Amino acid sequence: MAVHLRYDACNQAEGETMSAPILYYWAPCQTCSVVTAFADEHGIELDKRDVEQEAPYQELLALGGDADLIPYLYVDEKLINGNDDVIAYLTERYLS
Repeated sequence: MAVHLRYDACNQAEGETMSAPILYYWAPCQTCSVVTAFADEHGIELDKRDVEQEAPYQELLALGGDADLIPYLYVDEKLINGNDDVIAYLTERYLS
């Protein structure tokens, strides 16, 4: 599982909590659609940020991610990379 520590690039105020995990993805990406379909099917709210847009792309880079390796889930001040690891996290956190 690829996990990176937070690099404070998401413009959150100190102590502010996220209402939903952030999913960095690319809308036409078939790999990313597996995660979005899983979340939708199970009613899991995600803050979806399309890396085709400049701001989410820069956020992901600042967090240590690589836009060529999407999807990434940013939660609890870390990045989780790849369908299997993202779905495993969502399952454990929301469906267990």
